[in-house]
Amino acid sequence: MELPVLRPEPVANHNSKDAQNAKTLLEASGDAPLRGRGWQEIYFPGSTFKVVTGSIGLESGTVTPDNPVFPTETAYKPPDGAPISNFGGESCGGALFDILRVSCNSSFARMGAETIGEQTMQSDVRHFGFNQRTPIDLPAAATPEFGDTKNSKAFLGQASIGQRTTKATPLQMAEVAAAVANNGILMTPHVMKDVRDDNGKVLETYKPKVWLRAMGEQSAATMRDAMRGVVERGTGTAAQIPGFDVGGKTGTAQIGSDPPTSEAWFICWAGKPNEAPSVAVAVIVEDQPGVSEATGGRIAAPIAREVAEKVLQIQG
Repeated sequence: MELPVLRPEPVANHNSKDAQNAKTLLEASGDAPLRGRGWQEIYFPGSTFKVVTGSIGLESGTVTPDNPVFPTETAYKPPDGAPISNFGGESCGGALFDILRVSCNSSFARMGAETIGEQTMQSDVRHFGFNQRTPIDLPAAATPEFGDTKNSKAFLGQASIGQRTTKATPLQMAEVAAAVANNGILMTPHVMKDVRDDNGKVLETYKPKVWLRAMGEQSAATMRDAMRGVVERGTGTAAQIPGFDVGGKTGTAQIGSDPPTSEAWFICWAGKPNEAPSVAVAVIVEDQPGVSEATGGRIAAPIAREVAEKVLQIQG
C-alpha cells in the first residue's frame, strides 16, 4: 500500500512568496481560520456564567445552598429596564442548587442585580480572570469582559447571566470550571510542557503557577455539588460518564434573531469518585439554529463528555 505524502501547511512553506500568498488567502476568509478561537476570540458565555455569579454569591456570603429562595416566576422584572425572561416563558425559582440545575435566568439575574449587587459583582469577577489579560504563553490572548453595567439593575441582571456586557474566551470558561474543581484556585494557563534540544535533552520545564484565587475551599465545594446536580438530573445529563464524578453547566447565547441562532456552550470538570477532579473542559459550538436553554445540553455537552472521557482514559 502506498503511504500518503505528508506536506506542511502552506503558510509553513519555505518559499516565502508562496507562504505569504497562502496567508493572505486565509486572512481573506470570513471564517478567520488563522485565529486561535480558544484564546483569541470572546463570546457571550450565556448561562455558563451563572457558575461565576453563584460562586460570587457564595463567597460574599449573600448566597447559601438554602437561601435566598428565589421566587418562582417567568421573568425577573428590574425596576429600570425590560424583563429578563426564562427560555420559553417557563416558570422557575428556588435556592441555589435548584436554579443552577434548571438554569433559571430570572433567579440568577435577580441574584446578581439585587442579592449580590453591582459593587461586589464588578470587583469579584476579577477573581475569576475577567477584565484582565489572560497570562497564557500564546500570542494575542483576548481579555474576558464584564463591562460597565451603568448602575442599572437591568444591565447587571443581564450581565449576571452571561449576556449584554459579559464576554469570555472558551479558555476562560474552562478556567472557571477548573477553579471550582481546584478548591477555588485558577492556575496560570500554559501550552509549553518543556523545551528540548535537537538530541531530546530537556532544557527547560514548565513549573505550574497559581494565577488567582477565585473563592475559598468551602464555596468551591458547594459549587461542585451544585454542578454535579446539573449533570445528574438537570440540563447537562448528556455529560454523564459512567464510573466518574462529573459536574457541569450548560449555556446558550443568542447571537441572531432573523432567523434565531445561538452558540451552544458546556463547561465541566471530571475525575474519579472520591478523588480531586483531574480534567476541566469548555466547549462552544457556533451558529446553531434556534434558541433554547436545551441547546447547550444537547449539542455541546456530548462533545465535552467525549473530550473529558478521553483525557480520563489517558490519565488511567
